[in-house]
Amino acid sequence: MITLLFLIFVFMIVFGILGLCLRLTGGVLKLACKLIFILPIGILCAALGVVFCCTLILIPLGIACFKLTGSLLTALV
Repeated sequence: MITLLFLIFVFMIVFGILGLCLRLTGGVLKLACKLIFILPIGILCAALGVVFCCTLILIPLGIACFKLTGSLLTALV
C-alpha cells in the first residue's frame, strides 16, 4: 500500500515537472513566432502607413495601416 502511494506520488511529481517544461517551451515558441513574424510585419505596415500619409490621396489608407499596426503590436503583449 505504501509502495503504491509512493509510486503515485512519484508519477505526480514527474508529470508535474513534464507539464511545466512543456508549458514553458510552448510559451517560448509562441514568443519566438510573434517576434519573428508579427513584429516585422507591423514595422513594415507602419512604414507603409508613413509613405501613404505623405501623399494627399492615400491618407485614409495610411491611417488604416496605422490602425492595423496598432492591432498587430498590441497582439504581441
